[in-house]
Amino acid sequence: MIKFKGILENNGIFSNLLLIVGTASFFALFGVLLWTTTGGNANDIDSIKLLQLIQSLGMFVIPPFFLAYFWSKKPLVYLHLDKKLNRTNAGLLILFMLLIIPFINLLGEINQQLVLPKAFAGIEAWMKAAQEQSDLITGKLLDVHNLGGLSLNILLIAMVPALGEELFFRAALQGVIQKWKGATIAIWISAFIFSAIHLQFYGFVPRLLLGAFFGYMLVWSGNLWLPILAHFVNNATAVIFYYFKNNGYNLPDIDKLGTGNTLWIGILSGFVAIAGIIWFKKRMQKVNLP
Repeated sequence: MIKFKGILENNGIFSNLLLIVGTASFFALFGVLLWTTTGGNANDIDSIKLLQLIQSLGMFVIPPFFLAYFWSKKPLVYLHLDKKLNRTNAGLLILFMLLIIPFINLLGEINQQLVLPKAFAGIEAWMKAAQEQSDLITGKLLDVHNLGGLSLNILLIAMVPALGEELFFRAALQGVIQKWKGATIAIWISAFIFSAIHLQFYGFVPRLLLGAFFGYMLVWSGNLWLPILAHFVNNATAVIFYYFKNNGYNLPDIDKLGTGNTLWIGILSGFVAIAGIIWFKKRMQKVNLP
């Protein structure tokens, strides 16, 4: 009887990279075809939500589990999902992610001021169009008015992407590149691709830095549940905020906190971010000492 588990554990780096891209593309295409043949409608928001769920599962969740089975005799260990989530670390990480929201907004504000040279005017126009289209779809997705819609959005926009994107970009992609070029280069390459693939270029810088932070958290802790949690908190905060805002609650714009008249909050949040990252590094490395 042929045993397939771990059969590709000695596979080459470039072969594994091709497998990541190929497997994600296959499952994503299969999902789109499934959605289309079952009556998918790009003008119906519920149908768009279904497509997003299918794409998230097909591109990001399924491929890492599928490939880890062939890459290792212990797939969960390979994906860094074998460790429990320490409650203290989890609580501190949640608090940290909330405290750095103004700094993320400030970085986004700076990012939006960047202007490409005239020679790249066509590219810049395309970037703006892609950003506007993405913002339009996101606005429709977030526009819900009951707890059922809120719960679905938390699942669709926060939980599944946090799990899938961390599995794909950190556990799989970063893990393969790390064996080739080391942790630092792997973290930043994965973070760059993670940010670019969202096609939201005027939020590229803060997403790049968030992706790098998630990558470092995995390297420092050896536990993928920590970056999954941080990613979830980042997404879920926006989902919950817009739920209340869209239902008549008079709340300040969370996306503007840390900019304009509240610039000082953004700067203070930046110092918290730097200090927190240094502290987390020391804490994670101390906890993981043999």
